[in-house]
Amino acid sequence: MPGNFSAHTSLYSSTSSFNVTLVILYATIVLVGLAGNSFVVTIVFKTRSMFTSTNILLANVAVADIVSLLWCPIPLIAGLCNVRISSEKAHYLCKFFTSYSVTCLTVSVTYQSLVVLAVERYHAIVKPFNNALMLTNDRMFYAILAIWIMAILCSLPGFIFSEYDEKLGRCLDPWTLEKAGTFRWIAILYLSASVLFSGALLYCYLQILRGIFVNKTVCSSEVASMRQSNLKEKRRLALISLTVTVAYHLCYLPFLMFELYIAFQSQQRILENYEELYKVYRVVGFIMYVNSMLNPFIYGFQSSNYRNNFRRLFFRGSTTVDISLTSPNSRRNPPSTVFSAET
Repeated sequence: MPGNFSAHTSLYSSTSSFNVTLVILYATIVLVGLAGNSFVVTIVFKTRSMFTSTNILLANVAVADIVSLLWCPIPLIAGLCNVRISSEKAHYLCKFFTSYSVTCLTVSVTYQSLVVLAVERYHAIVKPFNNALMLTNDRMFYAILAIWIMAILCSLPGFIFSEYDEKLGRCLDPWTLEKAGTFRWIAILYLSASVLFSGALLYCYLQILRGIFVNKTVCSSEVASMRQSNLKEKRRLALISLTVTVAYHLCYLPFLMFELYIAFQSQQRILENYEELYKVYRVVGFIMYVNSMLNPFIYGFQSSNYRNNFRRLFFRGSTTVDISLTSPNSRRNPPSTVFSAET
């Protein structure tokens, strides 16, 4: 099969306007995304009131995004440089650097973190008195450890089946145009997992929105003076969590749908439309990485506390102080405290 695709190998090393534009766009999202996500991690771990279960989860997403952004330009640059190296080194680099295996790992970490975030928000907002199922800070670290272990297991097919093809002179992983049909079971497996997790996300957020806006059972047991401020805060939290989840799906689904399409196309059809499919492959891959840059902007636009703490930590002359709407009792119960937002 590789010999049949050799005529199209030059697309990956070409300095065409399309590839050059991609390099510029990747450089932009990498620089902006690394700065933004680094700020998120710093704010969460250097601000006491921000060190809550939900913010720890969002910091975990930021760490995954940082790893993803560090790795994302490598396959593109490796293709453009078209450097031939020894077979042994090439196979090692292929499995860990020039394939999408690490991306699969970080995408899985992000997705699982969003699921845990939705479940945590569901219990904190809809069932606040069910302490047995709440994630305290101590429990959260175990949850994050489990997330990374599960993500490694989910990404194993990429690390195992990625290999350097000496005839084509580049790395082929299960998501490339050449091998997607051979490993269609991987695309089906990821689609099944996405449907399952998306169902859990949809249920949690529907229940949260129902409790806040329809039944109005959230904060109903609190005194009137505190109910309005806490309800406003919980609405803000629900909106931020939901926005992050929606942004993830909008950026990830095009790549997944394209891989499913390619997986069920004949080799001949792929060969006949290779140049067009190559461009789509690169574009949906880029869109997937854009998500790693977006999240810090989502927090910044919707959470005044992230903005305030950014100014406090990085602009020492600012008089902004760390504030919180939560009561002293709630500060001892981290799961119910998320983004300490201003009124």
